This record gives sequence, structure tokens and C-alpha cells, in this order.
Amino acid sequence: MGQHHNAGRSSSGSPKQPADRAGSRRTPLTGTRTRVGLSVALAVLLAGGVYAVWDMNRADCSENPSVSVIVDRDAADYVTRLAKETSANSCFDYSVEAVDPSHTNVRLAQKNAPEIWVAESQARVRQVGTALGRSWTDVGPSLGTTPVVVTGRQLPAMPAWTDVLQRPELRMNPPAKSDVSNAAVVGALSEVSGGSLTHRDLVQVLTKRALMMNDNDSSPDLVQVAASSGPTAALTTERAYTKFTRENPDAQLEAAVPGTGTVSLDYRAVNVAPAADQTVAGDAIEALVATLQTDKGKQIRQSEAVRSADGEPLPDNEGVDGVTVIKPPARELVDNILRKWTALTQPIRALVAQDVSGSMEQDAGGRSRAALLREASLFGLQQFPKNTALGYWEFSIDRGGKGQDYREVMPIAPISDKTDGRTNRDLLADAIRQTLGNVHGGTGLYDTALAAFKTVYDSYDPAYSNSVIIMTDGRNEDRDSITLQHLVSELNIMKNPARRIPIIAVGISEDADADALKQIADATGGSSFIARDPKDIPAILLQAVSYRVEAA
Repeated sequence: MGQHHNAGRSSSGSPKQPADRAGSRRTPLTGTRTRVGLSVALAVLLAGGVYAVWDMNRADCSENPSVSVIVDRDAADYVTRLAKETSANSCFDYSVEAVDPSHTNVRLAQKNAPEIWVAESQARVRQVGTALGRSWTDVGPSLGTTPVVVTGRQLPAMPAWTDVLQRPELRMNPPAKSDVSNAAVVGALSEVSGGSLTHRDLVQVLTKRALMMNDNDSSPDLVQVAASSGPTAALTTERAYTKFTRENPDAQLEAAVPGTGTVSLDYRAVNVAPAADQTVAGDAIEALVATLQTDKGKQIRQSEAVRSADGEPLPDNEGVDGVTVIKPPARELVDNILRKWTALTQPIRALVAQDVSGSMEQDAGGRSRAALLREASLFGLQQFPKNTALGYWEFSIDRGGKGQDYREVMPIAPISDKTDGRTNRDLLADAIRQTLGNVHGGTGLYDTALAAFKTVYDSYDPAYSNSVIIMTDGRNEDRDSITLQHLVSELNIMKNPARRIPIIAVGISEDADADALKQIADATGGSSFIARDPKDIPAILLQAVSYRVEAA
């Protein structure tokens, strides 16, 4: 975001030349370059890199290779129009698919993965690459930029991004939906680098903002929200603001950026093709860039209210005047704060498996373990923000019938959804009271842990932080179950970087098998906690839920 490297150059810095397709699975331009036209001699200087542009009239193409493109949803209209124009004047047939940022990891890990990804920032490319264990050393050229702005009516003074992020009337979407909030966080991080606040202060600001976001409904069109609500301000892009005001000239909206400056989204075209197709994908990216140099390409970019790669303002005084683009802090600092921000804002989706074996009747300071856990669970349930999705199982030996130690009480669903006029949060509270009031039998831990992990894996939702929470006061007592070694082996086999599902294991009292719980949690990248005094259970539950931010 906000940086423009030498697009189109090789790692050595020399200008990129058309590559020989020998050995490539596709040979789309065979015979096309023998025809010399005016554009053969044209070199386009873009963002510090030189692109050779050749005439690729369809009459000369021996093949028309299909090139699959995914694009972050907010830029989908723009990239679709650009790709359509390029398809009409080149040897490439582009198919463009809009993808929410939360689903990009999964989409890139599929067998029919795309060859090009147009991301909203270089930081996002690094985030996804790290999650998938991949790296793209050359993230490709920029197809345009757009500054992040605040829009609303009668906007207050905005000295800095930290002031903006603390305003209660501000609406913003999480990074799972758009990179816009990431840009604001990077802007605030630059204020840390400037010495105006500490890193701890920034994390506290972001934590409070995340809590407000998680208890507000997100909206795909926050500009519309700002226009329809008097005191509401929205974090958006200059592009979205300009397109809205073109269509709604009487909306009386204004847009501004903090006095410290702002950060731009940078639509980067990334070559994510397998090795055999990288040459073709690279040429397809260059064809998109070449289109931007034509009159028609510039018309498309400007009509979509996208600035050029170097941030040149929109024509005719559209957009926001006097935008100063912040130079982002060091890459390591940016990646670190964005990991924390993503963890803070990602809604929780968890399957809770509760031990209801007979040992839960044991005394724990005048009350049973079950009674204390019931009280702690009901308290914890009220702490989850309304965008949380929870499911609930109970387990002991044969609890779900002969040979099945677990029983589904409620499937995973948003706790704010209603059934017969009652929220799932209320129904879960009833289920907790009922199951912990009917404890008996032995502990069937291992089969339950594996089944719970498989259930969340099979129903994985990339828009959420998916996890399994297991609470038990004992150790596995089911002689017919799988062994701990088998369980850990299965969990390790199923681990998938595109489907991260940590098991959070909470042991209750000294009787809990701390070693087994740690092995189970470690196998999934999760964490284990032991409440040695049942009175510590409420604090342990809150710590278990928040551990994901500490891990980031």
C-alpha cells in the first residue's frame, strides 16, 4: 500500500523482455510477432519499468489462451472492464472472478487456482504468501491506486489516524472484506514511527476499534451508510466516494484525510500461476498494463475513479484535494501490526465440546465442578461479540449412543440468529444449564477431539477464525477409543495452512491430563490451559479466546 516498485523488471533490475515459450504448456503468441506494426517499436515507461508493447491482433493469433484472474472484490468492476478491453485487442481471453479477501487463501490453494491475482496491496500479498507457505518475489505492476479517505457530513477535525480510529461514529469494514481498514492501520503505525504514540497505545486503540466493529453489522457500501445517517462517518476509498457522488450529486457528502496523510490501495497484478504457466501469465499481465497506456484504457481507469500507478490525481478536480500519501514504515513493522489487526477483527467461529462425565460432580470448594463450569461458561457466553458463531457438544463415554462419546446439542451458527423469537445465544445458555446438570459416565476425550476437529474442518468458513474449544476435568477413559498417538497423528495429517483450526484445550483441576491436552493443542497450532482452581475458569476462558491475538 502506497509504494510503487519497479514494476516489470526482473530481479536483477534489467528491463523484462518477452520470454521464449519453449517448454511452456501454452504457446499463445506463435506467429504473432512476425507481423511488424507500429506498436512493436513502442516502449511504455510505467512505474520505473519498461514494457515492450506489440500488436496482438486476433487475426494473427494461432491460439487464444484462457487466463484466469481473481481480484479483490472492491476492484472487481475496474479489473473486469480492463480485462474485457484487453481481450478484445490481444491473444488472451481473460476470465475475472471477484473474491472476498477472506477467501483468497482458499481460492489460491484449490486445484483450479487462478494464474493472476489482482490484490489491493503488497502487504496483503505478503500475508497470503506467508499463510500458504509461498512467496512472490515480484508482485507485478500496479494497475492503479486509490487513497483511503473518511467520508460523511460535517466531518470533524482529523489530526491523525489514531484520532479517526477512536471516533465512535466511524464505520469501517474488517480486513476480511477489504484492505481499506488495513490502510488506516498502516497510517496509524506511521504515527508510532514518528514518535507521537507508543506501540502499546496503538494496540489498545486497535483493540477497542475491533470490539466496536465486531458488535456492528458490516456493510458492503459504507458510503451509502454515511449518506443515510447524519452523524455517521465511513472509512472508504476515494474511488468509492467519487463514484457514489457522481451518481448522487445531492448527497452533500464530503471526504477528507487526516492531517498526517493517508495510505493508498495499490491494485497489484500478481503472477500466481504454476511454473509451467508463469510465462503466459506474465505476458497476460503485460497486456493489461499495455491497455492502460491506450486512450481507451485511460478512459476506463478514469471512469472507474482510479488514479494512475504514480498517484496522479483524478481529472476535473474530482476526488479529494491535497492528498498526501504517507511513506509506509518498515515492511516488518507493517506485517506485524496487520497480523494483529486481522486477528483482532476476525470473528470467532468455534465448536465448544464440554465434558459432562461423572467426575464433574466432585466438590470444588463447596460447589461441584459442574456448577462452577456452568457459571463460568454462562459468563463467557455473554462476552462473545454478536458476530460470533458457536456450536455446542457434550461428551462422556457413549454419550451419543453406543460407540460415540459425543453428542451434538447445537450446530455451529451465529449467536445473534433467532429461532422462534430467541437468539442462539439464549438457546446456548439453556443448553449449558441442561447438559451440566446431567453429568455421568467416564471421559471420552480422544474420539471427541478428533470428531470435533473434522466437523469444523469440513464446514470451515474462511471469513471466520475457526477453532475447537474442549473443556475437560479428566483424562481419556474410553478403552475402545483411538490412542493419543493416533489422535495426534491424524491431526497432523489433516493440518492445512489454508484451513487453520487450532484446538484450544482447557483443563479443569489437577485431575485434567495436562500432557495429553498440550499434545492435542500443539498438533493443531492451538494452546492448552489448566485451571488448577475452578474459580479461575472465567479468566482462563477469556484468555483462551484471546490467545489468537497474542499468537499473532
